[in-house]
Amino acid sequence: MKFNRNEVIKSGTIAQPSEELVKNTLGLHNASLEDALKYGGELTREAIGAMRLGFDKKYIVVDTKIHMLIPGMCPAIPGWHTDGVPRGVSLDPTAKEMPNIHAQEQLDSPRFHLLVTGESCLTSFIRERDVDLEVPAEPSTSLYRTLSSQVDFRLKTGEISEYSIPSCTAAEWDWWTLHSGKAATKHEWRFLIRVTESDHQAPKTNLRDIIRTQQQGYMPMEFGW
Repeated sequence: MKFNRNEVIKSGTIAQPSEELVKNTLGLHNASLEDALKYGGELTREAIGAMRLGFDKKYIVVDTKIHMLIPGMCPAIPGWHTDGVPRGVSLDPTAKEMPNIHAQEQLDSPRFHLLVTGESCLTSFIRERDVDLEVPAEPSTSLYRTLSSQVDFRLKTGEISEYSIPSCTAAEWDWWTLHSGKAATKHEWRFLIRVTESDHQAPKTNLRDIIRTQQQGYMPMEFGW
Protein backbone atom coordinates (compact mmCIF):
# COMPACT_ATOMS: atom_id res chain seq x y z
CA MET A 1 0.00 0.00 0.00
CA LYS A 2 1.23 3.48 -0.85
CA PHE A 3 1.76 6.01 1.96
CA ASN A 4 2.82 9.67 1.99
CA ARG A 5 0.70 10.29 -1.08
CA ASN A 6 0.58 14.05 -0.54
CA GLU A 7 2.85 16.74 0.86
CA VAL A 8 2.61 17.97 4.43
CA ILE A 9 1.57 21.63 4.16
CA LYS A 10 2.81 24.31 6.56
CA SER A 11 0.43 27.16 7.32
CA GLY A 12 0.63 29.81 10.05
CA THR A 13 2.90 30.26 13.06
CA ILE A 14 2.59 31.57 16.61
CA ALA A 15 5.16 33.00 19.01
CA GLN A 16 6.77 30.55 21.44
CA PRO A 17 4.51 30.70 24.52
CA SER A 18 5.81 31.08 28.04
CA GLU A 19 5.97 27.97 30.21
CA GLU A 20 3.52 29.68 32.56
CA LEU A 21 0.96 29.96 29.75
CA VAL A 22 1.48 26.35 28.62
CA LYS A 23 1.13 24.79 32.06
CA ASN A 24 -2.05 26.77 32.78
CA THR A 25 -3.77 25.75 29.52
CA LEU A 26 -6.62 23.23 29.75
CA GLY A 27 -6.32 19.92 27.96
CA LEU A 28 -9.19 19.02 25.61
CA HIS A 29 -10.39 15.66 24.34
CA ASN A 30 -12.51 15.49 21.16
CA ALA A 31 -13.93 18.96 21.70
CA SER A 32 -16.02 20.79 19.12
CA LEU A 33 -14.44 23.88 17.59
CA GLU A 34 -16.94 26.01 19.48
CA ASP A 35 -16.09 24.43 22.85
CA ALA A 36 -12.35 24.59 22.12
CA LEU A 37 -12.54 28.31 21.44
CA LYS A 38 -14.74 28.83 24.50
CA TYR A 39 -12.86 26.73 27.06
CA GLY A 40 -9.41 26.07 25.59
CA GLY A 41 -7.81 29.34 26.62
CA GLU A 42 -5.59 31.91 24.95
CA LEU A 43 -2.97 29.48 23.62
CA THR A 44 -5.55 27.14 22.08
CA ARG A 45 -7.35 30.02 20.37
CA GLU A 46 -4.09 31.41 19.02
CA ALA A 47 -3.01 28.01 17.67
CA ILE A 48 -6.36 27.43 15.95
CA GLY A 49 -6.03 30.87 14.36
CA ALA A 50 -2.72 29.81 12.79
CA MET A 51 -4.35 26.83 11.05
CA ARG A 52 -5.81 26.84 7.56
CA LEU A 53 -9.16 25.22 8.31
CA GLY A 54 -11.18 24.25 5.26
CA PHE A 55 -14.66 24.10 6.89
CA ASP A 56 -15.65 21.63 4.17
CA LYS A 57 -16.17 18.52 6.35
CA LYS A 58 -19.09 17.51 8.53
CA TYR A 59 -17.20 17.71 11.84
CA ILE A 60 -14.30 19.60 13.42
CA VAL A 61 -12.73 17.97 16.49
CA VAL A 62 -10.06 19.57 18.68
CA ASP A 63 -7.61 17.75 20.98
CA THR A 64 -4.95 19.44 23.12
CA LYS A 65 -2.32 17.92 25.40
CA ILE A 66 -0.06 19.63 27.91
CA HIS A 67 2.96 17.76 29.29
CA MET A 68 5.72 18.57 31.75
CA LEU A 69 8.49 16.73 29.94
CA ILE A 70 11.69 15.25 31.26
CA PRO A 71 14.47 13.81 29.07
CA GLY A 72 13.53 10.37 27.78
CA MET A 73 9.78 10.84 28.25
CA CYS A 74 7.56 10.41 25.18
CA PRO A 75 4.21 12.24 25.41
CA ALA A 76 2.69 10.07 22.68
CA ILE A 77 2.86 6.36 21.88
CA PRO A 78 6.07 6.10 19.85
CA GLY A 79 6.22 4.35 16.51
CA TRP A 80 5.42 5.24 12.92
CA HIS A 81 1.70 5.44 12.18
CA THR A 82 -1.04 7.32 10.37
CA ASP A 83 -4.01 9.15 11.90
CA GLY A 84 -7.74 8.56 11.60
CA VAL A 85 -7.75 4.98 10.34
CA PRO A 86 -11.32 3.61 10.02
CA ARG A 87 -12.15 0.98 12.64
CA GLY A 88 -14.72 -1.79 12.76
CA VAL A 89 -18.07 -1.88 10.93
CA SER A 90 -18.87 1.75 11.78
CA LEU A 91 -15.51 2.96 10.35
CA ASP A 92 -15.35 5.39 13.28
CA PRO A 93 -11.65 6.04 14.05
CA THR A 94 -12.45 6.35 17.77
CA ALA A 95 -14.08 2.90 17.96
CA LYS A 96 -12.19 0.35 20.05
CA GLU A 97 -12.06 -2.08 17.15
CA MET A 98 -9.46 -3.32 14.68
CA PRO A 99 -8.07 -0.78 12.18
CA ASN A 100 -9.27 -1.23 8.60
CA ILE A 101 -6.81 0.75 6.51
CA HIS A 102 -8.16 -0.77 3.27
CA ALA A 103 -11.41 1.17 3.81
CA GLN A 104 -9.48 4.38 3.25
CA GLU A 105 -9.32 3.65 -0.48
CA GLN A 106 -13.11 4.16 -0.79
CA LEU A 107 -13.55 7.14 1.57
CA ASP A 108 -12.61 10.81 1.63
CA SER A 109 -9.67 11.51 3.90
CA PRO A 110 -9.99 13.71 6.96
CA ARG A 111 -7.71 16.73 7.17
CA PHE A 112 -5.42 16.88 10.21
CA HIS A 113 -3.85 20.05 11.58
CA LEU A 114 -1.05 19.97 14.17
CA LEU A 115 0.93 22.54 16.13
CA VAL A 116 3.52 21.74 18.82
CA THR A 117 5.36 24.21 21.04
CA GLY A 118 8.80 23.89 22.61
CA GLU A 119 11.99 22.59 21.03
CA SER A 120 12.80 19.20 22.55
CA CYS A 121 9.91 17.00 21.41
CA LEU A 122 8.68 17.66 17.88
CA THR A 123 6.70 15.17 15.78
CA SER A 124 8.70 13.46 13.01
CA PHE A 125 7.55 12.89 9.43
CA ILE A 126 8.98 10.93 6.50
CA ARG A 127 10.35 13.22 3.80
CA GLU A 128 9.84 10.98 0.75
CA ARG A 129 6.55 10.70 -1.16
CA ASP A 130 4.79 7.54 -2.36
CA VAL A 131 6.32 5.11 0.13
CA ASP A 132 5.18 1.52 -0.53
CA LEU A 133 4.70 -0.62 2.59
CA GLU A 134 3.21 -4.04 3.25
CA VAL A 135 0.00 -4.08 5.32
CA PRO A 136 -2.08 -6.98 6.66
CA ALA A 137 -4.60 -8.30 4.13
CA GLU A 138 -7.43 -8.09 6.70
CA PRO A 139 -8.13 -5.68 9.59
CA SER A 140 -5.53 -6.46 12.25
CA THR A 141 -4.14 -5.08 15.50
CA SER A 142 -0.67 -5.69 14.02
CA LEU A 143 -1.12 -2.91 11.43
CA TYR A 144 1.01 -0.22 13.06
CA ARG A 145 3.61 -2.61 14.45
CA THR A 146 4.04 -3.88 10.89
CA LEU A 147 4.25 -0.37 9.40
CA SER A 148 6.63 0.96 12.04
CA SER A 149 9.14 -1.87 11.70
CA GLN A 150 9.29 -1.39 7.93
CA VAL A 151 9.79 2.38 8.25
CA ASP A 152 12.50 1.92 10.90
CA PHE A 153 14.35 -0.54 8.67
CA ARG A 154 14.29 1.85 5.70
CA LEU A 155 15.48 4.72 7.87
CA LYS A 156 18.43 2.63 9.06
CA THR A 157 19.38 1.70 5.49
CA GLY A 158 19.08 5.31 4.31
CA GLU A 159 16.34 4.52 1.79
CA ILE A 160 14.13 7.17 3.39
CA SER A 161 14.71 10.06 5.81
CA GLU A 162 12.78 11.91 8.51
CA TYR A 163 12.30 15.54 9.48
CA SER A 164 10.35 17.61 11.99
CA ILE A 165 7.94 20.50 11.48
CA PRO A 166 9.41 23.57 13.25
CA SER A 167 8.10 24.49 16.67
CA CYS A 168 4.98 26.68 16.83
CA THR A 169 4.25 26.07 13.14
CA ALA A 170 0.89 24.70 12.04
CA ALA A 171 0.96 21.82 9.55
CA GLU A 172 -1.73 19.82 7.80
CA TRP A 173 -1.87 16.40 6.19
CA ASP A 174 -4.17 13.47 5.32
CA TRP A 175 -4.58 9.93 6.63
CA TRP A 176 -1.83 8.47 4.42
CA THR A 177 0.90 10.54 6.09
CA LEU A 178 3.45 8.63 8.19
CA HIS A 179 4.60 10.30 11.41
CA SER A 180 5.88 9.42 14.87
CA GLY A 181 6.11 10.85 18.37
CA LYS A 182 9.60 11.24 19.82
CA ALA A 183 11.15 11.21 23.27
CA ALA A 184 11.94 14.56 24.87
CA THR A 185 15.56 15.66 25.04
CA LYS A 186 15.25 18.21 27.88
CA HIS A 187 13.01 19.45 30.68
CA GLU A 188 10.21 21.47 29.14
CA TRP A 189 6.50 22.27 29.21
CA ARG A 190 4.97 21.23 25.88
CA PHE A 191 1.61 22.07 24.28
CA LEU A 192 0.24 20.02 21.38
CA ILE A 193 -2.97 20.70 19.49
CA ARG A 194 -4.50 18.55 16.77
CA VAL A 195 -7.58 19.69 14.87
CA THR A 196 -9.36 17.08 12.75
CA GLU A 197 -11.75 18.00 9.94
CA SER A 198 -13.69 14.84 9.14
CA ASP A 199 -16.93 13.31 7.92
CA HIS A 200 -16.48 10.31 10.23
CA GLN A 201 -15.70 11.52 13.77
CA ALA A 202 -18.16 13.66 15.75
CA PRO A 203 -16.98 15.80 18.69
CA LYS A 204 -18.00 15.01 22.26
CA THR A 205 -20.68 17.13 23.89
CA ASN A 206 -20.28 16.48 27.65
CA LEU A 207 -17.72 18.80 29.25
CA ARG A 208 -16.84 16.03 31.74
CA ASP A 209 -15.52 14.06 28.76
CA ILE A 210 -14.00 17.02 26.94
CA ILE A 211 -11.87 18.75 29.58
CA ARG A 212 -8.83 16.63 30.43
CA THR A 213 -7.79 16.33 34.03
CA GLN A 214 -4.73 14.16 33.35
CA GLN A 215 -2.18 13.48 30.61
CA GLN A 216 -0.38 10.28 29.64
CA GLY A 217 3.32 9.86 29.06
CA TYR A 218 5.40 6.91 27.89
CA MET A 219 8.99 5.98 28.58
CA PRO A 220 11.26 2.91 28.39
CA MET A 221 10.87 0.51 31.29
CA GLU A 222 14.57 0.91 32.16
CA PHE A 223 14.16 4.66 32.70
CA GLY A 224 15.80 5.85 35.95
CA TRP A 225 14.66 8.76 38.09
